[in-house]
Amino acid sequence: MKESHENRSDLAPDSKAEKFGGNASFPRKSAAKGKDRNPREPKKPRRVTRDYLMNYATWYLERFAASRARLEKLMRGKIRLSVAEYGTDPQEAEEWMKSVLNTCENAGFINDTAYAKGRARSLLRKGKAMRVIAADLNARGIASHMIDDTITDLRQEADQAAYEDIRGTDPNLAAAAAYARRRRLGPFRRPDQRDEKRDKDLAALARQGFGYDTATRIIDGDLDHLNDLLSMIDGI
Repeated sequence: MKESHENRSDLAPDSKAEKFGGNASFPRKSAAKGKDRNPREPKKPRRVTRDYLMNYATWYLERFAASRARLEKLMRGKIRLSVAEYGTDPQEAEEWMKSVLNTCENAGFINDTAYAKGRARSLLRKGKAMRVIAADLNARGIASHMIDDTITDLRQEADQAAYEDIRGTDPNLAAAAAYARRRRLGPFRRPDQRDEKRDKDLAALARQGFGYDTATRIIDGDLDHLNDLLSMIDGI
């Protein structure tokens, strides 16, 4: 008979230390990086002087186009922080700001008329409706009479740029066509997708501020006609 062997618990390793030779050690996980670091303190604002505001305005306008109202809003933020931190005289800072704005305007660094026209053209090329363009200019601090003049001039420019048989067409149609081209909606889709995506495409134009009549004329339109409409956009 084969001799049976009993399993003895005292012969089996009863710990990881015994299993790995009795003296194995495992490094503990280190604390998460940055856990003990102090949070970074916010940068202190600069003390406002006229020279500082002039330097800031020059720096900003070298990098970004801006209206007078936009630059004024940014400088008012600087002044508010300086008043709170250093006790800067707010009335004196206001005079500095007006002086800087006038200097920039007289030097041609700020020109709200040119800024409004340039931005309006850019938005029209992107396929923005006229009323959306007007709202955008208003939000950027352009005066209402200047917005009216800008929209009128934009309509005239678009009409002059259009093919002869397109002249007199509402530029909103051309803007909607431009947006459809950018997003590949309606006639700019593959033919087998147009019917399936029609409602979705109409909704996309509606979200951009175009009315139902304009949207249906674009989404249900002919590609050649839309390309003719785009002459109003591409030519300005």
